[in-house]
Amino acid sequence: MTQRLGILVTDASPLITLAAAEALECLTMPGLRVLIPDMVYFEVTQDLAKTGAEDIVQWARRHHGQVEIMITSVFAEFQVLRAADERTRSKGRGEQSALEVLNAEIDNDADIEAILLFEDNDVRKRSFVRGLPERVTALSTGDLLHELEAAGRIQSADHILDAAAEKERNVEHQRYPASTEPARAALRAHLMNRDGPQSDK
Repeated sequence: MTQRLGILVTDASPLITLAAAEALECLTMPGLRVLIPDMVYFEVTQDLAKTGAEDIVQWARRHHGQVEIMITSVFAEFQVLRAADERTRSKGRGEQSALEVLNAEIDNDADIEAILLFEDNDVRKRSFVRGLPERVTALSTGDLLHELEAAGRIQSADHILDAAAEKERNVEHQRYPASTEPARAALRAHLMNRDGPQSDK
């Protein structure tokens, strides 16, 4: 029987943008599992003085059980390399850790459904996204917000993006559709099946 994986955060950007806008709750509003690879979590929380880092820690703690930090060999290897050379960069490893999590879940259930959350406009050009199973779709941060607005869960996607922009996040490309219709439809169908609309920001 197919089980919905939930929302898999593929890199740090969606978390930073939503934290900057004080809108991390948008990620948990659909009621789906939110999976964050440990490499991605490290990238957004390694410096708690940075915008939104402490908020991300507190949000993940509040939603323990729904928000899951997934252990990966990518992060384990990074820790070893960093211990040997503190100049070791994490660049690209967040995406690699997300792919590791996804592949592990697919190995457990080949028909699993999942939404990959991204913010990079070029994500759909990358090999691991182009080769996704049929029931795994990629959704941008902006499209997540717009679907929540259409479902009545938040008052305004643009209000949240404006708040992020005020914290110097470059969100202009998030104001326009970036995901395929099947990706938006997967989230829309889930939101329609949930209890009546709620309002937030």
